[in-house]
Amino acid sequence: MKTNKYICALAAFAMLTACNDLEPEDVKFDVIADKMVTSVGEPVTFNFDGNPNFITFFSGEDGHKYANRNRIELDPSDIESSTLSFKVNSQYGKQTGAFRVYLSKDFPGLTKKDTINDRKLIQEHAWTDITESCGLANADGKNITVKDFNLSDYQSGLTLGFRFLGDTETTPQRTITLTDLVIKNTLSNGSVTELTGTDMSFTCFDITPSNLENNCYKMVTSGSAVVGTWSLINLSKNEIKFQGGNNAAATWANNDDWLIANSIKLNSCSPDTGENIKDINRRVSSYSYAFNQAGTYTVTFLAGNSNVEGPMIKIKELTIEVK
Repeated sequence: MKTNKYICALAAFAMLTACNDLEPEDVKFDVIADKMVTSVGEPVTFNFDGNPNFITFFSGEDGHKYANRNRIELDPSDIESSTLSFKVNSQYGKQTGAFRVYLSKDFPGLTKKDTINDRKLIQEHAWTDITESCGLANADGKNITVKDFNLSDYQSGLTLGFRFLGDTETTPQRTITLTDLVIKNTLSNGSVTELTGTDMSFTCFDITPSNLENNCYKMVTSGSAVVGTWSLINLSKNEIKFQGGNNAAATWANNDDWLIANSIKLNSCSPDTGENIKDINRRVSSYSYAFNQAGTYTVTFLAGNSNVEGPMIKIKELTIEVK
């Protein structure tokens, strides 16, 4: 019995020792800069002391601030302006007023499978019609550029909708081509972010299905454009098209076709990022960096060791003045 207890004690000790071996080594790390005041374009050398396996560098410049590493939304005060721009080319046909543009702050989105409820939602939602405000009231047969339409009222949420509404019982419909679609944010620090049509996700909805498949959600993404259906064949080139029908194609006699973008938060942003300057495969005793603009920067180094049990992290910050 005593022998068994002794063996069990040894086994327990061995397991405890093994567990302790798995714990990350405590991080010993320090940073000393060769200068705390520098000039634009003049490198600052940061000398390291310690044993971290990994070091990540945040320069403190816009887009690279440690404090913003988890930020996914901008404060409205950081946005100087938000605008919508695109080009409309109305060709062929004779029908007037078929193309409309709408915005919404609170459109809940389509189910993309429940045609009855999606149809009701589109028809009953309180859209804001900006067609005339964009200068498109008389766009028939013309090539018009919508430039920097103000979106400042839509910071909390934006849904963009395009609509082709017409019939071929009287006159042939036109073909509408949209290009260079872009939503642009200009920030108070002068930087600009853009979301183009290529980056957006769209859903088509035909209120009165005019395609042969009787499919409310039909859209064309490859091959050739189809009459009476939104075409996203060239979306990668930021081009969207709707080809209208005519008297000879009675199947497409009535079109009420919507193209609706997924909701967009204009104040959304990507988290700030740092640069990995050391890993277990690289020995680094110092790092040099030059700032391109004058200012005061909070430089942050994130140093750590890690294994299967998790990381040990140490953070060091320095304030660098750039003249």
